[in-house]
Amino acid sequence: MNHSRRLFSLCMLAALAVSPLAAETTDNASFESGPDPGEAMTVPIGSVVVSGWVVTRNPIEYVGTRWNAADGVRSVALNGSAPGGIAQTLSTEPGRVYTVHFFMGGDAFSNPILKHMRVAAAGQTQDYEFNAEHAWPWGMGWLEKTFVFTAGTTSTTLEFYSLDVGDTGPVLDNVTLETPVDAPLHGRNEISLGAPTPNPAQQAFSLELALPTDTPIRLSVWDVRGREVGVMATGPRRAGHTIERWDGIIAGRPAPSGLYIVRLEAPGVTLVRKAVLSR
Repeated sequence: MNHSRRLFSLCMLAALAVSPLAAETTDNASFESGPDPGEAMTVPIGSVVVSGWVVTRNPIEYVGTRWNAADGVRSVALNGSAPGGIAQTLSTEPGRVYTVHFFMGGDAFSNPILKHMRVAAAGQTQDYEFNAEHAWPWGMGWLEKTFVFTAGTTSTTLEFYSLDVGDTGPVLDNVTLETPVDAPLHGRNEISLGAPTPNPAQQAFSLELALPTDTPIRLSVWDVRGREVGVMATGPRRAGHTIERWDGIIAGRPAPSGLYIVRLEAPGVTLVRKAVLSR
């Protein structure tokens, strides 16, 4: 099991090498607390039998022995007979950036092969895809994914839901949350560039940018040979803080594994951050 990501208790996670982080809690992160589903059981919309979570949109399946979970022995299939979802309401601090880690898979032995999921929180969404061609009940091929959002209020609903029609689709397990220890960036009086998240990244990463005043900027990505390989943001930007994302694509193809430099240029300011792609 991935015990370092288990957030059932209120224990603090050890500080990561990239930047200081504090653990936040997601209740029943790996869906282990709930009725015994046997192989699997259908859970109707509105149900809260999976502790800490509420079923949204359409029924889901609470999976036990049907396949190996990413963590523990249980997971959630987001398609019962139609695309469903599952959500949890979290206590959050307005203006603070949160990173959600989760493991995505797909129904084994099902078509279409590509499964699609959307994650939403605080009015922000991101879509994810999983290729289930080689998903087997004894080896699901779970992939860790990340979703970054900025809280707007003291209470934020985090929702995962399927984008696939029919009774097969994406599956979910081991949902955890982390946030930087330091104060929200919007309260600072200087230009700030957060650390890349996640780091290392499998495909894409994000950074938080904070500007105290309206400022022209260029936020770019460079390889170790000193070549600019991507532009995340450029031109005049309004004061405030935003999440900037690089999709890990160079000239239409996935960037190779290795070290990359993110460079922020603004009048009188140059900031750099290191990011690693590990495919």
